[in-house]
Amino acid sequence: MDCCPHKKKDIKKEPDGKKVILYILLFIVFIFLIFSLTFFFIKNSSQEKYNEFVSAEQEDKCVTPPGYNEQEWKEHMSHHPDRYKGCL
Repeated sequence: MDCCPHKKKDIKKEPDGKKVILYILLFIVFIFLIFSLTFFFIKNSSQEKYNEFVSAEQEDKCVTPPGYNEQEWKEHMSHHPDRYKGCL
């Protein structure tokens, strides 16, 4: 039997420092995993698009392809001078 029930305080447990560190590390690993998977799929997708573009390129790469007008194609080629240096 308690001698002083009115003085009893509701003692809240402080989080254990090791558990907090574990949760933080798990959170960091989770975020890293999400970013890694996201960038992996984005990179594969852009590589596939690039391969598709290169395979669809005409024999004369200086000729304006369908979907571009003359000015747009010249601007595009100017962004890739190593690839289209004979066209500029």
